Amino acid sequence: MIGEFGVQDEAGQDCTPRGAKARALLALLARTPGHRRPRRWLEARLWSDRAQEQASGSLRQALTELRKALGPLADRLTSDRDCVALAGFGSDLADAPAARQALAQGREFLEGIDIADPGFSLWLAEERERVAAELAEPRSPLPFSLRLADLPEGTEAAIARDLAGAVARLAAEYLLGEGQRGLTGERLPGGLDLQVEGAWSEDRAYLKVRLVDQANQKALWSQRLVASRTGDGRNGAPVAVFEATEAQLM
Repeated sequence: MIGEFGVQDEAGQDCTPRGAKARALLALLARTPGHRRPRRWLEARLWSDRAQEQASGSLRQALTELRKALGPLADRLTSDRDCVALAGFGSDLADAPAARQALAQGREFLEGIDIADPGFSLWLAEERERVAAELAEPRSPLPFSLRLADLPEGTEAAIARDLAGAVARLAAEYLLGEGQRGLTGERLPGGLDLQVEGAWSEDRAYLKVRLVDQANQKALWSQRLVASRTGDGRNGAPVAVFEATEAQLM
């Protein structure tokens, strides 16, 4: 599926159908979770410019062509009044390193299937992006250092310790979760700073945590925290209870 589309049996014999839409039909089913699609869905991707009766007839012709090309493997392609399904196959996308190398060398997903149908063109563009994302190299963890701005006056050691734990959890959530995908995808050569600022108001500390690119000091993410000072710790020592509000990507 990376490069020129082709179909082979277990012995390596070519079973590729000649028609572009027959080949596209196989690709559509192969890239569908569960490998099963309603007939109307397939018709809308390959014959969107035709009336339903004509599109249904064209789909039947494509299925006939596919079964003829597959020969003894035709039983892998099944259909009923409503759906078409594909089973018992593998693809080169399963070999991620080889597929990734082919993309890096300039090959494309489903080369040579040129179909002038807006439904298929849209699907193909979206699927090429999806395949590229699936085959992308895993990112290395981003390095970062922790720098704290002045904490509220009178902050006890127990509160500072609890704050460090809360900040660590927030940083982990950001770096390992949605925030990682929120970055531009480029490495941050200077690392990251995690900055904390805040002030007391009666028995509550209002804090702001920011993740900052060291290279240009641009804030990438921020979250506000409220720390309540209680006396529930050991020997009556103050304990900070943190309440996190919604994080914001900058």
